[in-house]
Amino acid sequence: MSRRLIAVAASALVVLVLPGCGRSADDTKSGQNAAGSSYVDITPAGTKSHGPIVWGVYRDVQTLDPAFSFDYPDHTAVSLLCESLLREQPDSSLSPGLAKLSRPNDLTIVLDIQPDAKFWDGNQVTADDVVYSLKRHMDSAVGSFYASTFSNVKGITATGPKQVTIDFTRPDYWFDGELSSRPGVVVEKAYAEQKAKAYGTPAGGAMCSGAYELKSWVPSTGLVVVPNPNYWRKDVHPKVEQITLKGLADEASMTSSLLSGEIAGTYPQAISTLAQLKASKTVSVYQSRGQHTDALIVSNLAGPLGDVRVRQALSLALDRQSVIDTVYKGAAKLPRWIANDGTFGDAKDTFQKAFDAAPEFKQDVAKAKQLVQDAGATGKTVTIGMSTSIAVTAGVSAAYQAAGKAIGIEVKLQSVSPENFINFFIDPNARKTVDAFPTLNFGDYPDPAGLMSTVVLPNASQNYANFSDDQLTKLLEGARRTGDPEARAKLVIQAQQRFNELLPWIPTVQPTNVLIMNNELSGAVASFAYINSSFADQLGGK
Repeated sequence: MSRRLIAVAASALVVLVLPGCGRSADDTKSGQNAAGSSYVDITPAGTKSHGPIVWGVYRDVQTLDPAFSFDYPDHTAVSLLCESLLREQPDSSLSPGLAKLSRPNDLTIVLDIQPDAKFWDGNQVTADDVVYSLKRHMDSAVGSFYASTFSNVKGITATGPKQVTIDFTRPDYWFDGELSSRPGVVVEKAYAEQKAKAYGTPAGGAMCSGAYELKSWVPSTGLVVVPNPNYWRKDVHPKVEQITLKGLADEASMTSSLLSGEIAGTYPQAISTLAQLKASKTVSVYQSRGQHTDALIVSNLAGPLGDVRVRQALSLALDRQSVIDTVYKGAAKLPRWIANDGTFGDAKDTFQKAFDAAPEFKQDVAKAKQLVQDAGATGKTVTIGMSTSIAVTAGVSAAYQAAGKAIGIEVKLQSVSPENFINFFIDPNARKTVDAFPTLNFGDYPDPAGLMSTVVLPNASQNYANFSDDQLTKLLEGARRTGDPEARAKLVIQAQQRFNELLPWIPTVQPTNVLIMNNELSGAVASFAYINSSFADQLGGK
């Protein structure tokens, strides 16, 4: 299975987000979006204790095991309860988490564990716990989704009670970012070994070190967490008495529950009623730069899309502004790269300058028609796998169908149930009958190479079409081995430019991240960082 499956594609929720936010720039960490409204990375810290709340996710949490977390609800739960060795901050930068990282040379990482770090049960976080947690991903018997992250790792050893050393066969500067995501989450070795295969399930629970600990977990009822009395960070004081993560797939129920106060907040991948919620006096809507990309995955290079001119033509013919207006209701931008601009963790200024200078993907039907004619593809058929029951998938697929019609290509839509749409990502047999399928996708951590590397590198987790380009591979592998962030960024920028020429995937639009939260609360992370770090450490009453 792909380690970056976006299972929102398997839900019937509608990925519709509207622009705007509920706070002004002077009381938040903010920037500006395309419409001139303020971006918000984190809302002002809560100042008062607050009683129990329910936080909405689009489906029930399925796992608390970081080795198998691959979707928004699971990521939200794991990051709420557990901590990684490095921590993603709301502005996408990385900082020490459970450990401080140093590199004595290009082939070695030293992790010095925070001296006060403890698990929920009061036991110290030790080097043995860290070694165990990291090596689980390398154990084929475990079957972690993140095994390929460790492809350059030579060895992981405890070099002191609170120190771990990682040796590499070749330099790997992407690994730092991975340590802020699921591969870097630390679990208690003794507890996990005792629970064995039940670890991370309702029957086995979990043992982590976050500011909130697991109280109970009953599928269909919700996952309940409470403040961790042994929390080791002195600057964090959990203020919410109890948080229940509850799955609600029906947007009407989600909307009414938000308006009534039954649900205190949510990060919607999907809700078509946001305008109604924005007008409410019960909740506020916040918007931040996204790290996710709406794109068309090209999964078959043996058909018409195997010709780069056809891919370029379909991209040029696409009315992206219509997708932004009708599908995303304005809360998205025309893409410039496959990477969204919320992914700039390091070398921010360098990336932003290059990103702003890159041309937007704009419509040019006349040029697209000529490319189709030059390719001899007029009248040929491209099949897109989709689901009419998933509104964002249906809307985007219809836009590609219209683009094909405008340039003389028949785009056939092959619809499946919402539950089966995920099979395009995980089942080669499901992909046999399609040339492409839409996705809302992101990398493991904030880096423009995070998503692209999974698409274009040989044997990468999302290289479904066995795409290969020596220049792209050389640029990305060079970036992976480059320690200086600025020099690394320049290689990634060149790779983004090369990607735009070849279009192994076709970027559709770049969505923003949206938070909806009850006006009695503040302190939630509003940026995409909630995927990797707890959204509730600063959450409390106003």
